[in-house]
Amino acid sequence: MNRHEGVSCDSCLKNNFRGRRYKCLICIDYDLCAACYESGATTNQHTTEHPMQCILSRSDFDLYYGGEALALEQPQAYTCPFCNRMGFTDTTLIEHVTAEHADTTLAVVCPVCASIPGGEPNFVTDDFAGHLTLEHRTGPRDLISFLHDEPSGIRHGGVRRIPHTGRGLGRGRRANMQFSTGGGIPS
Repeated sequence: MNRHEGVSCDSCLKNNFRGRRYKCLICIDYDLCAACYESGATTNQHTTEHPMQCILSRSDFDLYYGGEALALEQPQAYTCPFCNRMGFTDTTLIEHVTAEHADTTLAVVCPVCASIPGGEPNFVTDDFAGHLTLEHRTGPRDLISFLHDEPSGIRHGGVRRIPHTGRGLGRGRRANMQFSTGGGIPS
């Protein structure tokens, strides 16, 4: 997969574009292609000061990090949605947000959820520190953890999910998938 399938640039309107994708962590459902991001595209709501998470397509990730000992589905770095600092791993992002932004209640898009395959790219929370601690403490969620969708809008430990009306449809959660290296049916 060398394109960002199902994603369009909110500036030039290019669909399923190649290359780097930049996801705004403040605006809901706002993505830019690399060219528009680098040119400083803005709207009435989106400014160049908003923190952005860079997301690579699977083929670009393999090209950039193929020989390194990284989890295949994990981006190299996350951006803090509060202060725009970059370069965090999932663990160091939790430590940073807990230490520096524990009392911040600004509603933000989770950069980890936005970056992981099968994740919720427009997941918004006003308790980001709590969300990180409950959902990402042991690393990015795998596909199995996407099975349980709480219709009440409350996740484990009372962390609120903030519903929003986006322009497009959000990605649904994936069904449980089992993989076997033995070539047979898993028992």
